[in-house]
Amino acid sequence: MFLSNTWGDRSRDARINEAFLLKEVEAGAALGVDVVQIDDGWQKGRSANSVAARGKGVWNGYWAADPNFWDADPARFPDGLEKVVKAARDKGMNFGLWFGPDSSNSATNWQRDADHLLKFHREMGINYFKIDSMKTHDAVSLVRQRGMFDRMLEGSKGAITFDLDVTAEIRPGYFGLPDIGPLFVENRYTDFHRYWPHQTLRNLWMLSQVVDPLRLRIEVLNNARNADKYKGDPLAPALYRPDTLFAITMTASPLGWFEVSNLPAEYVAQMKPLVAAWKAERARMHGGAIMPVGAAPDGEAWTGFVSAAADGRGGYALLFRELNAKADYTLDLTGLVAGAAHATAIGGRGTAKVANGVLAVNVPETLDFVWVKLE
Repeated sequence: MFLSNTWGDRSRDARINEAFLLKEVEAGAALGVDVVQIDDGWQKGRSANSVAARGKGVWNGYWAADPNFWDADPARFPDGLEKVVKAARDKGMNFGLWFGPDSSNSATNWQRDADHLLKFHREMGINYFKIDSMKTHDAVSLVRQRGMFDRMLEGSKGAITFDLDVTAEIRPGYFGLPDIGPLFVENRYTDFHRYWPHQTLRNLWMLSQVVDPLRLRIEVLNNARNADKYKGDPLAPALYRPDTLFAITMTASPLGWFEVSNLPAEYVAQMKPLVAAWKAERARMHGGAIMPVGAAPDGEAWTGFVSAAADGRGGYALLFRELNAKADYTLDLTGLVAGAAHATAIGGRGTAKVANGVLAVNVPETLDFVWVKLE
């Protein structure tokens, strides 16, 4: 699923309210988002990430701080969350919330946490939760946290999906809870000069050698923000086309790490067709075996992924030309994709052909890509 989350634009919780989220729903539907997710700020309680104007909050011990911590903020959502959830559903989208399980006293409140999220699921049909701030300090914590997720998965008959934020602290993810849901891999922001598309691609490429990329929630940012911080940088985010930024995430679970309603119209116009094409092909592409190919992304490589179709008849190739002088690239498909006799470029800018098991592509411009369907 293509999930959006407003936190990447660094407004934090300052803009979270019903009117803003209704705009996010409209804009998300126009772009092709599957799940509109609210990060920290929807709840009555104040977290440590709240903007200064809201007062100092907590990063654990939520129930002790406020017994109603995890109710919808009555000032921001006077009629509750129902109106926003319904608006998303009416647009054919799902709705998601940020949540921090209580890790105090070795996660002693695990049942209370589980039952509260099950209430959101049963009463409003909210099935997507970003799990953040969780701390696994000891073996007892891990057992209880495992029990918390099991309770929710069993209680929802598997309908709930969790994004496990693995960006900080001691938390299960890659190893401790491999079956829970996508792993929220990165917290990168242009505001702090910490986001480069080729580094996100590198993280995905390297992790996908040992983790099914479908399990990785990989971010794409609004590259129109903070362009001044990257002056003179040949790999600046603003030098990438918006659809190339989305293409970096396509073999994983894409995360729109931005306020969708704050995207420039040109950004949306360039990304939207690829999102639609990806949604038409994703079941087959993710149903196959996805493997990294080429060189490790470093800003200058030819790199990418292939997906070998489960039926053994072709698949896909997603190839990126980074900052290098070679417009042509060949990839031997032997041992990667079986039965590929025809190649059709279905995304990006370039050409593709296959002969004798070798895929040949041409991508005319740097920092660009071609997405190929193999049949």
